[in-house]
Amino acid sequence: EGLYDYLTKPFENLEELEAVIAKALEMDRAYREIADLKEILTSGSGDPILISHSVAMERLLAQLRQAAPLGTTVLIEGESGTGKEVIAKLLHALSTRAKGPMKEINCGAMSESLIEAALFGYERGAFTGAVKTTAGYFEEADNGTILLDEIADMSPKLQVSLLRVLQEGTFVRLGSTVQRPSNFRLICATNKPLDQEVAAGRFRSDLYYRINVVPLRVPPLRERRDDILPLALFFLDHFNRKFNKGAGPLQSDAIAALEAAHWAGNVRELKHTIERAVVINGGGPVTVEDLGLPGKVSDLVNNPAQLLPYREARLQFDRAYFSDLMQAADGNVSEASRLSGLARQNIYGHLERTDVVTKS
Repeated sequence: EGLYDYLTKPFENLEELEAVIAKALEMDRAYREIADLKEILTSGSGDPILISHSVAMERLLAQLRQAAPLGTTVLIEGESGTGKEVIAKLLHALSTRAKGPMKEINCGAMSESLIEAALFGYERGAFTGAVKTTAGYFEEADNGTILLDEIADMSPKLQVSLLRVLQEGTFVRLGSTVQRPSNFRLICATNKPLDQEVAAGRFRSDLYYRINVVPLRVPPLRERRDDILPLALFFLDHFNRKFNKGAGPLQSDAIAALEAAHWAGNVRELKHTIERAVVINGGGPVTVEDLGLPGKVSDLVNNPAQLLPYREARLQFDRAYFSDLMQAADGNVSEASRLSGLARQNIYGHLERTDVVTKS
């Protein structure tokens, strides 16, 4: 019926009431956003969807909107599962090349010879199995975009070849001697810090400087916790429709566990967690047991005895988290906002609610 939570009478703790109302409003906003996303999906626009409520992602989106129309080479760095491919597709969709093709290659999932053939194309008879002349991505992506995912795994030979194409603006098909021009935008993505790969001698410094024109860092999910609930609700709706199920809503303990988890696999891990919950749920409220998160629920909410009421356990977790956060930020709320991915005004509210003392 839409019930989110309840309070027992008499309720004398107004801070507890405010916290429940704030979370209910947050869920309402998230559900409204999902309704808007449904309209986008059903309209068939095909544009990439990025769900973001956090300061960290809003910062990234501001940089993305500035870089998208310029056509410059972009290097996207971030941990596995953070959504680097979505960012790349959004860059293409917001660029002047949006009507052109976007070609993608995962350099960590293909052999050197396959990547070379896919990028440069080849003439008939260039190698065994080349039964017909085939255009490569450098040719097909003219006036479009090429995404080289996991570029840190590109072989030294291909790094030299790519550098030459970027410098000269031309390429040669395998088995040919004809120079062909190409006008494509290059977007590179990696889950390894490329500056460290350069220092270790595994990546060419000249190519690194060539592709690191506009660097974009996608923050891990643990730095953008304001996005966890909206993402979870979006995935819940997505998999309910995909599997024709009626799982939901998320119960309070499930929300607390989701927001407290470390998410080493980031958004991809969160997506798979919600998919699992929908699959095993019989069609009712999603509990923390449905999520199947590693470790006990008590470990996530800092309640080893599993005897505390939910709100008290959550308050203990928040108090410990924000105490550690302010210590790491040396008492600076702006720095705490950057580290946590929470808005400054939200941090002030949490500090007041948890009685965490900051520097004056």
